[in-house]
Amino acid sequence: MSSTYITETWLREKFGLAEGTEVQLPTESLLTPSARELLETRNIRIKYVDKAGRTFFEQETAMGVPTRQQVNPLTGKEGWQVGQCIVCHQAVTKKPDTLTHLNERDLVAKNDARLKLRGKLDSAIAYAVWIQTEFEVSCHALVLTHYLSDLRSALGNVLRAEVTGEAMPPVSMGKWDEQMLHAISHQPLKYLGHDHLLPEASHGKQVARLNILRTMVREAELCAADIYIAQDFSVIRPDIMAGLNRLSSAIYVMMLIVLLVERKQWKTDHD
Repeated sequence: MSSTYITETWLREKFGLAEGTEVQLPTESLLTPSARELLETRNIRIKYVDKAGRTFFEQETAMGVPTRQQVNPLTGKEGWQVGQCIVCHQAVTKKPDTLTHLNERDLVAKNDARLKLRGKLDSAIAYAVWIQTEFEVSCHALVLTHYLSDLRSALGNVLRAEVTGEAMPPVSMGKWDEQMLHAISHQPLKYLGHDHLLPEASHGKQVARLNILRTMVREAELCAADIYIAQDFSVIRPDIMAGLNRLSSAIYVMMLIVLLVERKQWKTDHD
């Protein structure tokens, strides 16, 4: 099979490329040096997906030769282990319908609080993807599709961090890091030229859909609070708590931007 070269220009056209996000590329593709440098400097995860839907990560052998290994698309890890009960640590060779995997090894009951959080994240990701498909046919501002791509990646980062226990990278959208998103969401009039929004029908379908996504992230944040804030107010997973909080801020900022774009009040120097 012939290889397809992925250039820096192509990446900038297709993806948001915010810090700590993810791109999915065809398995037969190769990155040009400048494209690889762009992804590496922004700590962007690269997944290769073949026509059968299998996911691969690129790794280097001991000889420094790049090779691609098939991995779990969520955890990025190879293989799967026999599950064990998280209470008695006995191997579970036949999984009952009331248990499910908490991670690659441990099984828990389906009313476990962490599974409820994952369910909320799963719903938010599904809704974000649906909004992406709607934006592709109805929105004229390319930057907005890139922002949505960044938000989808950030939602995936939350779920991956919850499942694997790995630290979640900071949330960013386009050129804005989490500090800037926090600032804009608190003072939109100063940074975007429009004051805070209270949801109403006159804002249009795109803003309404994003607002639903924002509330879904807020619901996930409340589930996370039940799990990760201890009775003494210490926070067990500050990265996930901060990530969900910043995600809802980022979606709110995007609601404002969509409204300004649709009212032709968006200044191109914001892009």
